[in-house]
Amino acid sequence: DHSGSFKPNAQASIAFSQPGATMREDTLDRWRTELRLQTNAIELSSWDYRSLDTRPVGAASADGGDGSPLVSRDAPGAYAYQSREQGQRIADNQLQAFEASKEIHVGAGTVRTLAPGTTFALTGQAQFDLAGSDDERSFLVVRTVHLMHNNLSADLKSSLMQRLGEGLLDALIGKEEKTSLHAVGKAMGERPLYRVRIDAIRSNIPYRSSGTDAHGQLLHPRPTIHGQQTAIVVGPPGAPIHTDRDHRVKVQFHWQRGAQSHSRLQHPMPDGHTGAPGDDQAGTWVRVATPMAPVAGANWGSSALPRIGQEVLIDFLEGNIDRPVVLGTVYNGRGQADAQHNQVAGGAGVATGNAPAWFPGEAGGHAHPAALSGIKTQAIQSSQGGSGAYNQLVFDDSPGQSRLGLQRHATAHQGTAELNLGHLLHQSDNQRLKPAGFGAELKTEHSIAVRAGKGLLLSTDARGSATGSQMDSKEAITQLEESFQLQTDLVEMAQKHHAKLKDEAAPAELLAIKQVKHVGDVLEGTEGSGVTAYTEAHLQLSSPSGITATTPVNALFAAGHTTNLVAGRDINFAAQRNTFLAVTSGVGLFTYGKATNQDKPNQETGIRLHTASGKVVSQSSSGQTKLTADKAVTVVSTVKTISVSAKEHVAFVSQGASLKIIGGNIEIHGPGKIEFKASMKELAGPASSSFSATLPAGDLKGCAMKIAAATEAGGASVPR
Repeated sequence: DHSGSFKPNAQASIAFSQPGATMREDTLDRWRTELRLQTNAIELSSWDYRSLDTRPVGAASADGGDGSPLVSRDAPGAYAYQSREQGQRIADNQLQAFEASKEIHVGAGTVRTLAPGTTFALTGQAQFDLAGSDDERSFLVVRTVHLMHNNLSADLKSSLMQRLGEGLLDALIGKEEKTSLHAVGKAMGERPLYRVRIDAIRSNIPYRSSGTDAHGQLLHPRPTIHGQQTAIVVGPPGAPIHTDRDHRVKVQFHWQRGAQSHSRLQHPMPDGHTGAPGDDQAGTWVRVATPMAPVAGANWGSSALPRIGQEVLIDFLEGNIDRPVVLGTVYNGRGQADAQHNQVAGGAGVATGNAPAWFPGEAGGHAHPAALSGIKTQAIQSSQGGSGAYNQLVFDDSPGQSRLGLQRHATAHQGTAELNLGHLLHQSDNQRLKPAGFGAELKTEHSIAVRAGKGLLLSTDARGSATGSQMDSKEAITQLEESFQLQTDLVEMAQKHHAKLKDEAAPAELLAIKQVKHVGDVLEGTEGSGVTAYTEAHLQLSSPSGITATTPVNALFAAGHTTNLVAGRDINFAAQRNTFLAVTSGVGLFTYGKATNQDKPNQETGIRLHTASGKVVSQSSSGQTKLTADKAVTVVSTVKTISVSAKEHVAFVSQGASLKIIGGNIEIHGPGKIEFKASMKELAGPASSSFSATLPAGDLKGCAMKIAAATEAGGASVPR
């Protein structure tokens, strides 16, 4: 691959002489030097998708002269060289090819041993005899044209012309005769028996073949391919999928030969060639175009890899058969009528029969005009059979029954988790089955979690044509305003009737009522663009027709601060067994006590405490108990007795008269007369009786979680 590798010609020294001179050795009698203005710089660039670089390389002549640089720029195709070093070598070789053609020496004579790739020294030529070194007279033959003729008869010559092509040889000979390098015989027009014409360069100049013609076209171009082809994805035996980190696959074309090929034809040269192996040893890695969306970004984009046995459509970059790219996959075989799967389960090699999952049918649930579209995946282990678990995004465009479904099926035809929108119906593969409703459906056999860090609205308040902002809660806000007003009015009325606790704040300052106002402010919050946005992570339930929560076991409602339970009309509490109400500070019960219906005969309502069986116990452990009425107070025991007991005294007072039991005495006073009426009167000696009314006692224990939190915050706990 260098000039030193060329061998000297059998006639290493060739003399330059006059035509027709008698010499002991063959000589050259014609010589001329042709100089060309050539490209003196090379620039190449080839996109390499692995390094994401065009890998530009270049070379420039060391002797560029004083003229402007003549640069040859070329993009020889995708990843035309394996490395930048190899590309640099190609650029250097191309520049050397241009430099080798800048100075061409053309000679002619009778030297029969001249052949391309041999060197010789030219003597007797005045131009080079003046040179100071032998290198100036040493040349490398790069092209030879031998002209010979024989004394053939006219008939034989005519026969040869018919077989070889009439005019071709004459045109070549005529072209050579027109040049000044063609030496004629002693008489004008006489043809010599033998002549040789050579093109040579100085032997100290590296020789490279240009590889292109005068128009820049490659003399030996790569084979090109027109259009696309299909191939089968291959991989290790038994594997369902085969790829590398960059989602490339290996394929086998239908025209390849070998024992595992689709044609089953043997390789024409089987010695040392396996042909088409039908596994991961086949060919090279082939890139796959993104199928679902034409997007391939940095850690984003679409992804769906062809699996072993699938038929793929392949194109070739710039028609280069060594640069294949997978454009997508195609269905093949013949699908079952009104049923899933393929009539042709598999083909030659590792080819699998792949029929569409959704198709137009005629019977039962299949009777629809190919209304289903979307994406259906398949569990890897069932890739070649298509009967395993799958996920699907299905668009149903049936007239008047449009539907969108996102589904996961853990086993074939079993809906484990589904989100369905629109005209809901049951679907099994291609079959559209019985209706299931209209709207939206989210179902799963396992758990569902809905999390919203800035607020969550669950509402059955309709919005016509899906208008309104996302968190629009105007109905709930109206309800809260009514609730706020109702609570405020009732508390004001209760406080006016002295039904309030000690040190109780004004209605607007009560924590429970203030929280109602605060929630309304949260729901009315907006963001910068004026769109409704909760100002806190609030959960809002709203329904114009009612909210029901039921469970056959336990229900729990807990609040760390306040709880408001407000009804515009009635509130019912019902328990099959016990109801327990425990409050740390105080309990206030107030009713306005007037019927809202003016037609009721009894316009009084009030508070009623009843027990069908058992006791009614009312006690104050550390304070007074007061029973006050604007009108009559009636205490009745319909079956047994009434006991009134006090540690110090018992007093009954009305209109100035009194009955007082104190210090073991009974005192009766009256501003008027005192009457004792009985059918029999008896006054005996002293006597007494006792009544036990011991009250339970205990210490209030605070909430352990609250006390722990207060301790961490530096608070103190004071016993009561």
